[in-house]
Amino acid sequence: MPATIESIRPQQLKLYTTQEPTCKTPNQWFVSRYEDQFAQYGSPFMEIVEPVDGLLFNIIPATINLDFMASILGNCRELGHHTIFFDPEMQFYFKDSDGIYKPTTPQKLENLYRGLMMKCAQHMPANVNKFNLVQEFRGDRISKAVINRARSILAADSSFFSPSSPNRRIRGQELHERVARRFVDEMLCGEPGKVLLLADAFAQFLRLLKEQGLEPVKRSDFKALVTPMIRDQFNVCLRNDLKIDERQGVRGWKNVGYLNQTVPE
Repeated sequence: MPATIESIRPQQLKLYTTQEPTCKTPNQWFVSRYEDQFAQYGSPFMEIVEPVDGLLFNIIPATINLDFMASILGNCRELGHHTIFFDPEMQFYFKDSDGIYKPTTPQKLENLYRGLMMKCAQHMPANVNKFNLVQEFRGDRISKAVINRARSILAADSSFFSPSSPNRRIRGQELHERVARRFVDEMLCGEPGKVLLLADAFAQFLRLLKEQGLEPVKRSDFKALVTPMIRDQFNVCLRNDLKIDERQGVRGWKNVGYLNQTVPE
């Protein structure tokens, strides 16, 4: 099941108990919290000022800026979270409090958006017309439009979770590739006369995956993963014709062994 944004709820509840800055319009309320998004995408709303008499006037948030609303779902300074839309999988991810990105759903992001809109309405003075904030802008049509816009504004390509990226997620193909890179770089060495057997290397790789809490892989996937790494690192290819203890046709790498001459337990 996808993870949710429930983990930010304690921080979210704290916001409702802290003193709110004095904001007289919906634009002021959002801009005071999302200055960077305002600088990039403009005002959250088009507001209409409607005179009542010589001294009084009403403020009506008439239309909404979808780009701005989509962008604030990516970085919420108050809640301390970060959200991206990972294009290769067409999946939203949010950065949890442990620093790990976890998948979330469009519906959860819609709830977050609607909650921010309602919170804004609750802190508006009496001369602000709140109907659009509470009803129109929180409806399914606009909520879904905001999330659809977020798919492009918060888009991240494959490099976001690449093996060399500092970004970590709870599961993904690059996690196995990072373990494979560690296996080759930190546990193997080039040494004439040594032989690294494919079966032994695979068994050790499975132990490393277990230590990391990752799912095991098939031996064919392991071979496809580490063969180019070992070739690039030690300039040797996987062979199918090795002779080990009178056994013919053993698969492995010649002139490659484990550091310290032993296979780690």
